[in-house]
Amino acid sequence: MSNYPNNKDSFSKFASKPDAIGQFVTEVLQEAIMVGSIGFWHLLKSIFSKRGIITIPLISGIGWVSYRIGSKAQHLVYLYELEPRLFTASRVNWLWTFPMMYHVGILFALFAFPVVIVMGIWARSIRTKFKRIFKNARLVNGLGDTPKLIRERRIDKERRLYLFDANGIGISEFEGKKEQIESHFRSNVETIKYGAHKGQIAVTFSKQIFPEKLHFNELVTMKVLPKESFYIGISVEGVKTQEIAALPHMLIAGTTGGGKSVFFKQCLLGLLESSPHLQMYLIDLKSGLEMIDFKKAPNVQVIKHIDQAVLVLGLVEREMKDRFAYLEMVNRKQIVPEIDNKDRVIIGVDEASVLYMNRSRHDPDYEAALEARRLADSISKLSRAAAIHLLLATQKLDRQVIPTSVSENISGRMAFRANSLQGSLIVLGTKDACELPEIPGRGIWSFGTRKVIVQAPFVDEKTVKSRCQGIEDMFKTGKRKILGKMLGDAQWEATSQKQDDTYVVVEGKNDLQA
Repeated sequence: MSNYPNNKDSFSKFASKPDAIGQFVTEVLQEAIMVGSIGFWHLLKSIFSKRGIITIPLISGIGWVSYRIGSKAQHLVYLYELEPRLFTASRVNWLWTFPMMYHVGILFALFAFPVVIVMGIWARSIRTKFKRIFKNARLVNGLGDTPKLIRERRIDKERRLYLFDANGIGISEFEGKKEQIESHFRSNVETIKYGAHKGQIAVTFSKQIFPEKLHFNELVTMKVLPKESFYIGISVEGVKTQEIAALPHMLIAGTTGGGKSVFFKQCLLGLLESSPHLQMYLIDLKSGLEMIDFKKAPNVQVIKHIDQAVLVLGLVEREMKDRFAYLEMVNRKQIVPEIDNKDRVIIGVDEASVLYMNRSRHDPDYEAALEARRLADSISKLSRAAAIHLLLATQKLDRQVIPTSVSENISGRMAFRANSLQGSLIVLGTKDACELPEIPGRGIWSFGTRKVIVQAPFVDEKTVKSRCQGIEDMFKTGKRKILGKMLGDAQWEATSQKQDDTYVVVEGKNDLQA
């Protein structure tokens, strides 16, 4: 008897021990109720979603089977045959006295129960999976809670969208844990943005793998350029192109070796090939060596000296004002080349910092640089309706190099890897360019509020020359033409006659040499 509790204290101690079996049963019941509730909720939601094409026929089928069995009392016959001693004839007859819809409802619940449980287990496993992932990525709030999955949606074969209840966690924290999230999900994060409100975060994942090198010729076979467009590159969404009229201006920035110059060239080449009526003026103040491959195209002029650059910008500004007067006269808002018989004009500036940099008053190009800034400011502010576009490429980026008044009017931005936080902030307004991998051609395309990581196409000198030769042949055969004279043809002639020792027009080509 000494082995049994024989006083109040020992009995209390014995009685206070947890009932392991009871606790287990309680936890199982709680889990079953939780799983059943989650499954029932997901079943209801699926009826009104895209899964309804599966769920509605399934529920309808369960209802039909329940009605067929219940209306003929087949379930009662089965119970009688299964256990006649328990379900006697009198008891079965008594059960049959209840309205038929009771029987149909009970049968429906029994048949639907496994479906609800399966859906609940599936949904619960996903929630548990995300909770584990977010905890491992240390994406938790002050109470240790993680974001909760609200719903998921398949966008296409490669992409899936997940909407989370942020649970007090900001979007910047999601962006800061992007690499950890990608590692745990084993998928690329395409976008992170707010849902219907700031309490929801929408994350789009993609299984598409970026190529580390993509040639311009490969991209041409993958997607034909739309009219008056150029290639951005390939993203998780596929091949991206951009119509120049929608920009209207673009800034390309990045360190040496990042792919800035190559991207600039392929943009120019894409515009030359996709625009039937285009005039292009390429300002390259480093001896014109970068732009020399475009010389074959008859609708391209390469400008190599700052005085001539200022002259070109001045002529473009004058043309812009003339076009405004024309639009006012014809009561229209925008130039369309085919309708208005006026070419689209592209001004491309390679290494724009050389043109726009602050110079000493003793610098012989001081006045020219000031005028270049003023003209660029005027063009960037007003030229959209005139079908005139400014494309700037630069390695060095700070607010002293590119005027703020110009930068603010450039909506299209392509940022390759930046060495400094300041450079990334100036181009994108975020630190994202600093976090790009050291892969040539990997960049971030920003247009409006949308930013997309892309692998930009590579184009070599041979490709540029051969395609420009093709453009020249089209001009010779009359398949391509410009609607008006190249701006400043008369000025180039006069300048070459007056300043033989300064500027020379070589063999009548649209190329100005210092």
